[in-house]
Amino acid sequence: MAIAGPRDGPSRGWTALSTPEQALERARAELAAMRASGAYGEQAVRRPLPSTGAITTGKLFEWALIEPDLRDVRSTRRGGAPITAFKRQLLRLLAQYHGELIAEQTRFNVNLVSHVRHLEERIEELEQRLADRES
Repeated sequence: MAIAGPRDGPSRGWTALSTPEQALERARAELAAMRASGAYGEQAVRRPLPSTGAITTGKLFEWALIEPDLRDVRSTRRGGAPITAFKRQLLRLLAQYHGELIAEQTRFNVNLVSHVRHLEERIEELEQRLADRES
């Protein structure tokens, strides 16, 4: 049994709906009303994404390599210089651990891209065989 919103019933503002379909219909109606009133601010969210161009194997391999920029480790709080120094000291202390994690993740990413490229080559080969059979 589904539960409806607070405006729907006398008992503490909640009432039971008889079917999930009714609950879904009610939720969609309330969502449409909220969107119409601008509650979600979707105008700001629906910006076009920047074009990255065609995703090539080279780009995938480039993205697979993890190279964190340690200059981004900082504090934006007022008087954050001591916090920034502390964070950078932690990075130095954990450098070996982070290096191992980054290396392991990079190896995984590169192997994954290689496997995906191999699968793409197999698909292209099979599509070519199929095209040759049909002609």
